[in-house]
Amino acid sequence: MRSLDWVVKKAEEISMDHSSIMKFLEEILTILKEKQKNRIDRWIAESQPVTPFLIIGDLHGDLDTLRTILSRTSHERLAKGELTLVFLGDYVDRGEYQVETLLTVLLLKREFPENVILLRGNHEPPENLKPYPHDYPSILRSRYGYIRGLEIYDKSLEVFNKLPLVLVVRNQFVALHGGLPTQTFKKEVSLVEYFMGKSQSEYFEIMTEILWNDPIESSHYRIPSPRGVGYLFGRPVTEWFLHTFRFNVVIRGHEAVDRGFKLNHGGKVITLFSRLGPPYYNSRAAYMVVDTSIERWWARITNFIVSLSR
Repeated sequence: MRSLDWVVKKAEEISMDHSSIMKFLEEILTILKEKQKNRIDRWIAESQPVTPFLIIGDLHGDLDTLRTILSRTSHERLAKGELTLVFLGDYVDRGEYQVETLLTVLLLKREFPENVILLRGNHEPPENLKPYPHDYPSILRSRYGYIRGLEIYDKSLEVFNKLPLVLVVRNQFVALHGGLPTQTFKKEVSLVEYFMGKSQSEYFEIMTEILWNDPIESSHYRIPSPRGVGYLFGRPVTEWFLHTFRFNVVIRGHEAVDRGFKLNHGGKVITLFSRLGPPYYNSRAAYMVVDTSIERWWARITNFIVSLSR
């Protein structure tokens, strides 16, 4: 069966030319806009638990690891809708092949729009919430020149603004980049209101938490984050969220972990980190292949985690 690593080669070809990148990003914007019929679609993606889910954590420009994962993935299964590919965000910054990595995941979205879900990470930032370091714009300027690099960056920000923040698989799991928001913890809210708030003032605060929060083993529902943005959310938030909205686990990225994954809150929060190499020097990377047709699959969560090393 044909693997998906051909997408990487195509991304490398597009990355060679400024005009090709701009044309491609415009095409992706059209695809993303077509899938977003309303404000909720822009915030929350929803998928039915009818296929296995291949879930990939932070990449940060690690094209080699992404290529390895895709080489193990069947083009035919994705094309037939027998697999859903989920990315948890952080495609750019820090890595050597940021442009190629971003183009690869966007190419996958173009080729398989119904079966590829690209979530937004904190390194795909809103204009007024940029992380540090955020070297993607400087990489673009050095490769393509100041003006053309700025054009690509501005168009990239438009694409980032169209990426959803949360994937909901009803009665199974929720996937997001950072963590569960605490602004709407224990409030009388629907699932949509929990993730989007009831007012414009809550909207940005919740987005910040989804992109930046981290789990902590604590009985406190939240404490300030050492990142300087967002919060560390404790076990009470996870337990309340899962019970209230009838999910089994939360799958997220955002943290560099040495084994490529870690479990928090009694195995109910799973962190995936799918990048290898500097500046993190983690010994392994990881991704997940979740089969929701298996009864109580979440009770044996580590069976679905795949480790990678160089």
